[in-house]
Amino acid sequence: MSEFRVILEKMYSQIKLPPYWLFNPQAPAGAAPDMDPIADLSDEQLADLIVNNAKGIPMVFPLYLAVEGGPWWLLPYEPQVTIQGTNVLVKKQVQKGAVRGTIKERWAQGDYSLSISGILMGENGKYPAEDVKKLRSFCEAGKVLVKSPQMELFSITQIVVEDWSIPFTSGQANQAYNISAVSDDIYKLLLRREDLKQI
Repeated sequence: MSEFRVILEKMYSQIKLPPYWLFNPQAPAGAAPDMDPIADLSDEQLADLIVNNAKGIPMVFPLYLAVEGGPWWLLPYEPQVTIQGTNVLVKKQVQKGAVRGTIKERWAQGDYSLSISGILMGENGKYPAEDVKKLRSFCEAGKVLVKSPQMELFSITQIVVEDWSIPFTSGQANQAYNISAVSDDIYKLLLRREDLKQI
């Protein structure tokens, strides 16, 4: 076993995650299989499970950003992400009668709203100017590709930033940020006959 592999396995053991077999419907209730959960993983797959921030602390939900055709950028410190879903209802008011309330004519699912709050920290007490410039380039892009275990649960792969702020932050080497965004799905604007049959 290589030294790199030993380091990876030690780091994995320090992350507090539920055992993977709890999510396996084939496993008998209350029994853990006699196998190593990471034995079958390659070094690359194991490294993907262990993403550290700039201080070397493992991140639970690391967030990667990219513009189309560009490289992925891992935010150096894990941000706080809030995901809010909405349902769009068309309500009809009816003449006063024995039944109260409104008639719901149409129901649709709205975009997911995302609130991303985090901090950028510079090295050696210096302001993180390069990271702020990089973050600004993503906030001003037409659409942003995202990768995060948390967002994957909601099938969010790209977002559009509605507004963002760089507020005053204590400490010369620190800069907080707040981003408000919405999910952006891929739609077919031109449909073929075959596509209409599937609707």
